[in-house]
Amino acid sequence: MIFASFLEELEARTAIEDCLKRFARAVDRQDWQLARELYHDDAFDDHGFFKGSPDAFLAHIAKLHQAQDHSMHFNTNVLIEFESRRRAFVETYVLVLQRFKDRRVSASARYLDRFEKRNGEWRVAHRTLVFGDTVAEPMHEPVRFPPEFTEQRHSMEDPLYSLRRAQSQ
Repeated sequence: MIFASFLEELEARTAIEDCLKRFARAVDRQDWQLARELYHDDAFDDHGFFKGSPDAFLAHIAKLHQAQDHSMHFNTNVLIEFESRRRAFVETYVLVLQRFKDRRVSASARYLDRFEKRNGEWRVAHRTLVFGDTVAEPMHEPVRFPPEFTEQRHSMEDPLYSLRRAQSQ
């Protein structure tokens, strides 16, 4: 048994999954400061099209996301295998939906992460993105919602942030 108690293991699993979920939110809202919290300072990210430090990776994808109108990352199957009380191998299946001016793109992939607990925090020390499939579909007209709909924003102007502020008052 790696952990002293089931509760200790459950806390570690929850911390890792919450970290993955915050990263998805951060990328989809272009909240790069929040996205940076996924990684330890000396982490390495191999996204295929980019290999390097977290800061350089986030700067690179920030530029890519400027051309997008919509982005949603879905973490589905998350398998956490603890190697010790401070180290875990985590495989996360990911579905990505993105919209540009002229096309929609959907992709499937998996994050293969080495999470480490340092200074009380679980974060990624090494990430490899494994691509599964990608499909691009041309768009002939922009997406339009009725005016009474609350529309998602691919930025920190998303209703999430204003609603969270309003509820905390």
